Amino acid sequence: MEQYGPPEENPEFWASISANSYLSDLSGPVQLHHGTADDSVPVEYSDALDQQIQAVGGTVEYFTYPGDNHNISGISGNLSRALARSVQFFDKYVKGVSG
Repeated sequence: MEQYGPPEENPEFWASISANSYLSDLSGPVQLHHGTADDSVPVEYSDALDQQIQAVGGTVEYFTYPGDNHNISGISGNLSRALARSVQFFDKYVKGVSG
């Protein structure tokens, strides 16, 4: 911040180092999982990333887990659901297996 200033004063610099500025360069699909009670990373970050990837024509699968935190828990049953979705994602996009 001292060297480059805050984003509102130097948006070009901050955009140049933001991964979100390069989403159109994605070469494959992205899967996002987010607990709605995450107090480490606000769910709005994943909401925005999902929309930004779609806006550049990227493939994205986005799942939220109501009431779950950053470490999507096995107690809630969401961990099993998230892992199953991840396996399906890899089967579809990496292995080329449908169903």
